[in-house]
Amino acid sequence: MLFDRWKMKKLMMFVLSLIVLLSASACEAFLQYDDEINTMEDELLAQIPDQVNADFAIDIDDRYDITFVLDDLEMKDKFIYQSPFYDMTKTLKIKVERGRSSIVFEKEVVLIAIDSGLNQTKIYLNMNESIDMINKETYLKTNVRVETMNNGEMIIDHQTPDAQIRGRGNSTWWLGPKKPYRLRFDKNTSILGMKEAKNYVLLAEYSDKSLIRNAITHKMATLFSEINYHLDIRFVELYINDDYQGVYLLTEQVENHPNRLGLLSEPGVLDTNYLFELDMRFYEQQEVEGFDWFLVDRHAYQIKDPDPDDELYTEEHAAFLKEAMIELEMALVNQEGYENLLDVTNAVDYFLIHEIAKNVDVGWSSVFMIKYQSGPITYGPLWDFDLAYGNADYIDYGPENWYGMREWKNRMFILLMQIPSFRTLFKERFAYYYDEILPMMSAMIPVLGESLEEMAERNFEKWPILSTYVWPNPWEVVNRQTYDLQVDYVHTYLIMRSNWMDRSLDGSSYLYGYFEN
Repeated sequence: MLFDRWKMKKLMMFVLSLIVLLSASACEAFLQYDDEINTMEDELLAQIPDQVNADFAIDIDDRYDITFVLDDLEMKDKFIYQSPFYDMTKTLKIKVERGRSSIVFEKEVVLIAIDSGLNQTKIYLNMNESIDMINKETYLKTNVRVETMNNGEMIIDHQTPDAQIRGRGNSTWWLGPKKPYRLRFDKNTSILGMKEAKNYVLLAEYSDKSLIRNAITHKMATLFSEINYHLDIRFVELYINDDYQGVYLLTEQVENHPNRLGLLSEPGVLDTNYLFELDMRFYEQQEVEGFDWFLVDRHAYQIKDPDPDDELYTEEHAAFLKEAMIELEMALVNQEGYENLLDVTNAVDYFLIHEIAKNVDVGWSSVFMIKYQSGPITYGPLWDFDLAYGNADYIDYGPENWYGMREWKNRMFILLMQIPSFRTLFKERFAYYYDEILPMMSAMIPVLGESLEEMAERNFEKWPILSTYVWPNPWEVVNRQTYDLQVDYVHTYLIMRSNWMDRSLDGSSYLYGYFEN
């Protein structure tokens, strides 16, 4: 009996404590804390980075609720970073709540794009061999350290001894002393937030004195809904054995990988997913058609995946894919039945970007294609635009005149542009680009260039070529002897090219499919 009374007493004490607690909470909900919160303003705002490129939280007593407000987006407790299209100055609001008090503080911050030069990213490669030993055939072991800014503080993003490096590229390898490289990790690795994979590419951009032609093309691709895959990019400064090498564009390797294109390609199956590339070097060098490449009307295509080195891969794979390309070509020539063989909306966006950029390689190489299992052929990913936007003196490089659909440029583009309905789609898609995408690109390019200015200054101290001819720079590029003028040239070219296309799409030549000068 005594024990029962003791238990009852404990229960009553617990209930009373609960009532007091709930009463206190109820009272808390009706109390004002404005003065108390106002005294915290400087302390709270000081915790917010001036330049934001990562998630962050504020250290504050649990009795206060914090909400971050950016434009119309609200985030409880923690600011979640989402990359803008380009660096933007934003007003970040911090709502602090307790009881009946709700006070909003504001701070202007620079929201940094994930591919901005303001990230100040540096990649350090250290090898036992000298840099002169790097070649295109053999991988050399290297230690990798990646440093970058994280909300205003320099951090080590990744560090490993388990990586290798070799040279890459064709004309770009022999173009000058600043070399492009392939970086390979021993296992799937994510650096700088990019998707996990073993292979990465470091583009030297030696002949592109703006350093941004490839970058702005990849950024443009993200704005076109029918581009099936766009590559991640980051601007970095490269050091090899502590020797500064300049500004590079780090990007994904164009390859079939589960975390990238994600194609299921089975070497033992003919009707599988294929990744292949238009590469006219095979035709130019008059090589004998082989089992990993084939010709269709004098145009050479190289099979990248399924892997021709796989023991289950046979010459029948090349024959199967060649037959699919011949079937597509004949359908385009006859202007019927091609809709089931080609992703037409994808082809419109893909060739439109090439034509806007007036890219020399549209009919030569780096034109990647995918043939889906029992499905259509599509184009992409986009690749190799350093000799676009008026940077190739061996072609009609000015912002006027059609290019990719002219004789002996891109065979498939030529055939497509002879089809009236495709020309209509092309014109409609350009109108969307002109109204919606071009303004964003025009706003982005100067900001991107400004973010790279300090890095570019160091790059051109290492490689003093701004006033020097580097193949195949036109005289207009050579004459722009400062970095900001190089960026302005690209910016102006894009606007002039777009305006010329806008006028020409209403002309009779376009209406009737005539594109020669």
